Amino acid sequence: MKTLLLGITLFVSTLFPTCARCAPAKPAVEVVVLGSGGPRPFGRGGSSFIVLLDGTPRILVDAGPGAFLRIGELDLDLDNVDTVLLTHLHIDHSGDLAAFFNARALSADGPIVYRIFGPDGSGQFPKTSRFVDLLVGNAGAFAYQKTFGADESFKVRDLAISLDSPRTEIVDENGLVVEEIATHHGDCPAVAYRISYKGAVLVFSGDMDASALPNLVQLAKNADLLVFNCAVLDPPGSPSQLYDLHTPPKKIGEAARDSGVKSLLLSHLAPDVEGQEDAVRKSIRASYPGPVAFANDKLRVRVEK
Repeated sequence: MKTLLLGITLFVSTLFPTCARCAPAKPAVEVVVLGSGGPRPFGRGGSSFIVLLDGTPRILVDAGPGAFLRIGELDLDLDNVDTVLLTHLHIDHSGDLAAFFNARALSADGPIVYRIFGPDGSGQFPKTSRFVDLLVGNAGAFAYQKTFGADESFKVRDLAISLDSPRTEIVDENGLVVEEIATHHGDCPAVAYRISYKGAVLVFSGDMDASALPNLVQLAKNADLLVFNCAVLDPPGSPSQLYDLHTPPKKIGEAARDSGVKSLLLSHLAPDVEGQEDAVRKSIRASYPGPVAFANDKLRVRVEK
């Protein structure tokens, strides 16, 4: 079982015998990386995560290609996953959404009610409610899905996409609070999310360029873990047009410092970033002294004080 040092608590990658005495307590919040790559196919799944609360999978964050496969490999129990947070609607972040619905329905004991959040529409990109309807609505591509294995219903909320939109609380129940704020990812509407539960705070940046960093810094203030998508090198190490879509490592470090996050996990990794891990880490550490780790598919990270 692989674990990771993030924040104050140390977790060592090792094997432990199975016994009631030595089994670690379930953390209040844990994140499982289903996909750490995208958009190019090079062996990593497209961006996707499952968030566990008290050891139970509850929240899906993005659903990139490969999420369905990783869920099966990890033997994740989806019976209580009722919340879907979509950062944006690029294929590498949403291509397996219908497959996730399929996997969830085939193991369900009764009706499923999903609450789904994602950005409003603009240009070529539909609003999230329209996107879900195009997939599984009555006239959607997979209309059969709503009654395939279990009766499904979808409560979809389209989130504001203007950078001057306020930070908004979208879930508040049984100690779980989810907040969001608009970011910027070229012409594709995008949002970031903050998940708080039992004192642990986890933030997902999604894909964003540096123009939206003030919003992210506000959302991520004093978080225990910030999952930041790192798809480019510092200029001029990546094609110039990519900086209109993604935040380079130097700026990631500055944002982590300014927000006061306790630890940083880099995901959505491209091959050139993967090949220059030391340089990326050095660039971030010029501003941010906290723990920095690089994600891999199937990585599990406990989020704790």
